[in-house]
Amino acid sequence: MRSQSSSFNIDRQQLAELVAENYPVIAHGLLRPLLDVFSLSREACGGDADKFLIMLVVAIRTTEHKLFATYSQAQLLSGEIPVFPSLGTNVRSVADSLRAPKETIRRKVGELIEAGWIARQGNELRFTTLAYQQLAGVRVAIEHLAARNFDVVSDLIRRKERTESGP
Repeated sequence: MRSQSSSFNIDRQQLAELVAENYPVIAHGLLRPLLDVFSLSREACGGDADKFLIMLVVAIRTTEHKLFATYSQAQLLSGEIPVFPSLGTNVRSVADSLRAPKETIRRKVGELIEAGWIARQGNELRFTTLAYQQLAGVRVAIEHLAARNFDVVSDLIRRKERTESGP
């Protein structure tokens, strides 16, 4: 897949190679915010990182629904939409996505339903406003991760372009 940024003349494959070649230089800038996301997500889920992974699978299916992108952050946080639209997923799909035992996922999904973070509609699992509200710190950490990764990779591309253009 060829994807170019309007401000950088580099395709995705070249970018992946550039990142790989320079990983020792940029690793700290990439890993620190990632650790923040993992630490906050584990904490938000009462020490159970698997619960966050389950929420992440459900969130991905939620964000793939065309209506999700039409809501504002304020609407999602307000409770106006108690259960978010989703393309839906079920326990088996979550277990398959995470390569985890179905029974473990079923039990943890039950706990997430009891906590109000997931709603079950038929066999489908849906992300709730309560989860969105209570995972706000993790969402902010993900936003910071995205911004930091952009900064790190942008700086790397600029250095490469300066090197190629000469003194």
